[in-house]
Amino acid sequence: MAAGLRGDLSSIRAMKRSVAALPITLRHAVAADGAPALTAATREAFAAGRSVYGEARPLGVSGKTLDLYVTGAVSRQLRFQNYGTVIKCVLGPKYSRYLIGKYGVLPNGALPASWSTRLGAIIDAMKAARLAGPA
Repeated sequence: MAAGLRGDLSSIRAMKRSVAALPITLRHAVAADGAPALTAATREAFAAGRSVYGEARPLGVSGKTLDLYVTGAVSRQLRFQNYGTVIKCVLGPKYSRYLIGKYGVLPNGALPASWSTRLGAIIDAMKAARLAGPA
């Protein structure tokens, strides 16, 4: 059985198609600005004890909300990096994959609305800067 995302990936594919229609230089700029924005969104949700979709983490056996901090390796290493026009996630420890499905530390299916909004704002800003021309 192949490991990977299971869910409705149509929103991610739609975002990929809309970005693919942009000129290559603009795609590079969007990826360069998008990776830190997605990293910030992921770390904000992790630190707040929420999934990337805004849902609260479940309660542990002690009755307290799970914080998912044992060594801190996941919170330190979970980030996005751009490779040319592509944005990829760097997971860190192997067990990070378990946290994606169980606690939503990364999208597993549809792209969160807040992420689509952030990426859309980056694309719009890049388009506007390109139309404005050199300063």
